[in-house]
Amino acid sequence: MSTFDQGLIAQIKARLRIEDVIGRHVELRPSGTRLVAPCPFHQETKPSFSVNPEGGFYYCFGCQASGDIIEFYRAINGLEFGEAVEALAREAGLEVRKRPEYRAPGEISRSECLDMHALAAVFYKEMLGRGPGKTAREYIAGRGLTPEIVDRFSLGWAPAAWNELRDHLRGRGFSEVLAEKAGLVSKSAKGSYYDRFRERLIFPIMNLSAQTVAFGGRSLVDGDGPKYLNSSETPIYTKGEHLYGLFQARRAMSHSKSVLLTEGYVDVLSLHQFGFENSCGVLGTALTPEQVHRLSGLVGQVDLVFDGDKAGRKAALRSAEMILSQGLKCRVLCLPDGEDVDSVLQKNGRESLLELSAQAADGLDYCLRQLSANQSPKEVLNWAIGFMSRLGKLDWKSFYLPKLAAGLGLSETELRRTLDEKGTGVAASAPAGLEQCKPSQLDRNLLAFAVRFPEYHGQLHELGLGEALATERGKIFWSKIFGVSPHEVLSRMDQGEKQFYVQCQMRTDVTVDDGRSEWDEVRDFLRQTGQRRELESLNFGLRKARQSGDFQEELRLLALIQAKTQC
Repeated sequence: MSTFDQGLIAQIKARLRIEDVIGRHVELRPSGTRLVAPCPFHQETKPSFSVNPEGGFYYCFGCQASGDIIEFYRAINGLEFGEAVEALAREAGLEVRKRPEYRAPGEISRSECLDMHALAAVFYKEMLGRGPGKTAREYIAGRGLTPEIVDRFSLGWAPAAWNELRDHLRGRGFSEVLAEKAGLVSKSAKGSYYDRFRERLIFPIMNLSAQTVAFGGRSLVDGDGPKYLNSSETPIYTKGEHLYGLFQARRAMSHSKSVLLTEGYVDVLSLHQFGFENSCGVLGTALTPEQVHRLSGLVGQVDLVFDGDKAGRKAALRSAEMILSQGLKCRVLCLPDGEDVDSVLQKNGRESLLELSAQAADGLDYCLRQLSANQSPKEVLNWAIGFMSRLGKLDWKSFYLPKLAAGLGLSETELRRTLDEKGTGVAASAPAGLEQCKPSQLDRNLLAFAVRFPEYHGQLHELGLGEALATERGKIFWSKIFGVSPHEVLSRMDQGEKQFYVQCQMRTDVTVDDGRSEWDEVRDFLRQTGQRRELESLNFGLRKARQSGDFQEELRLLALIQAKTQC
């Protein structure tokens, strides 16, 4: 968002109504001051999806999907934030003006990096179709990949020569120094530059805007370096954030609300070729929280399709745990031992994978079965405790508690007691006053009030809400909402902050009278907190005055402390 004019989002919201945009995808019906419908982000029939036309927000009480008009357009169409802003701006008849891109001295800009990757992608694709690409074309044919799939994923070939891409880029005005910073060439110890990818089948890695941001290269010659070589990190590519084939899969994922996640490049290609277009891959590394977070913006369910060997089962276990801990549904398709997705599809066709999908294991059940088969009961219980501690929300913990208890052969009471002893925060407790709240809950209570009742923002600021917040994340959130237009506030937030903000806004059980009574408690708490901070500051000054022998300052501070304590 930082590259757009700040007023653009406000103009979009002024010209387009959120209910009109959402109404293209679901039938909205009036319910009091809100509009409701079955949620378009997960399969259901109940009207748990609520739209607040006046505030410009939506919230699903089932899957917790939330946001404003731009977030809805982004999520429903599988776009990145900037793409959604540009598309809605065009629809509203607005001109999109971006700020000039900043480039540090001696560094490469994002646009230069993207331009070079675009040139490289075309270069590799052309090489695949020429004489030097014969080996790669034979390999592709041997793997059963169709020309349509090869073209859709823009496969290419890096020739064996050391300098062909380097010279190609130099001929287009990009120096070898810039090409190295873009990760397309490497520098030897003697200072010469050479192509990073040589004699490899090339798999372009694209972002959701269809821009090539990196490459994966598979060697077709045994013993000639690593089998797979991926791009290094650059201004446009961070390892562990992107997924192979996500651009090609995004629309199918947005419609099905699920994704088939696999490991290999060719596995992804085979899945798409056999009609499983909601498929992408983890780029040859272990699944990361950043990749799961990226998927969570598009789908509610992840189906893991990893190799059927020991390494594949281990990766599925780790990945399933990570996916579940981020609030997504997870299933595991158990492939035959020694098989991968491509071999199953090529041998037995589409129906074979559909059968495996029908028999897919629930993610949590799969984890418990794998752990029980290879670890001691103590280790399995320790895993369960760790899993619960990593769940980000109390309602997720409540959801998984009975499932874990059943899987471990324990009663819920026994498991709850064990978890409580380990401090995982599962036990339900009566609502506490602000004074008794733990730091994170204190911040949630104070900020929830600030979100629901913005008319008190000025008084909250004067009473020192920013200083009273206990966590750094809470302070950052307050800085994002105080004094900010409601039209722009969500554009300043990350996904977790957006969800919290909209969830507070969409509460229907809080009235103006509730706000007045809650304000009394908040005001008194902030006054007391402020007085404590002042006393702490005065006592600190008093200690310094005594240490330095400043008798007059000591008397002055003692008088102030006495006056404060008698108030």
